[in-house]
Amino acid sequence: MFWDVHTHVRKGNTTDESSVFNLNVPDHLCRCGLDLQNSFYSLGIHPWKIYPELLSEHLRFIEENICFDSVKTVGECGLDRVCDTPWDLQIRTFAGQIAISEKYGKPLVIHCVKAFDELLAFKKELNPSQAWIIHGFRGKPEQTEQLIRHGLYLSFGACFNEGSLRKVPLERLFLETDESAIPIKEIYQKAAEVRGITTDVLTGQINPLLLFQ
Repeated sequence: MFWDVHTHVRKGNTTDESSVFNLNVPDHLCRCGLDLQNSFYSLGIHPWKIYPELLSEHLRFIEENICFDSVKTVGECGLDRVCDTPWDLQIRTFAGQIAISEKYGKPLVIHCVKAFDELLAFKKELNPSQAWIIHGFRGKPEQTEQLIRHGLYLSFGACFNEGSLRKVPLERLFLETDESAIPIKEIYQKAAEVRGITTDVLTGQINPLLLFQ
């Protein structure tokens, strides 16, 4: 099975491909729940799209919908030092989604830009029981090793640091298309080549269902 653990392109699951489609709450507030049957979903508030006057409503919306069997993860959510959203608002929004992840036993899909020290401090303080998955990871091997030591999972998209990909234990590795039009099978083929293994070995190892309820 070719798993696309994070995508912004709605796809139906097939006999050899499954994907987790990202539903950003401000964009999908009126539509979530209408079609939650033939795909898997992630539901969250992106740090670029936090509206303080609606934050309580949006967090409540996530909590009301997170128990759908097809909603597998919370996110993408996280911390971004280069966007315009006030830092304190990012922290409050991220903390709210961590709490939902823990309460309902759903892994967390994380967007993190130039804020890994703060992210790891959060993780150390909260000691979450749910998996934290850094999506679209492009960091260097040294950062990869640090995140792996702290128990995080890393998801790589179409563009990645090859040295970092080699550093990740297969049981902590995911692949994704994110917003790319590149087929997930091509990303698997590229990753397998970098790892020096076959795509069959890679697909046999990458199984997010082990984390999903």
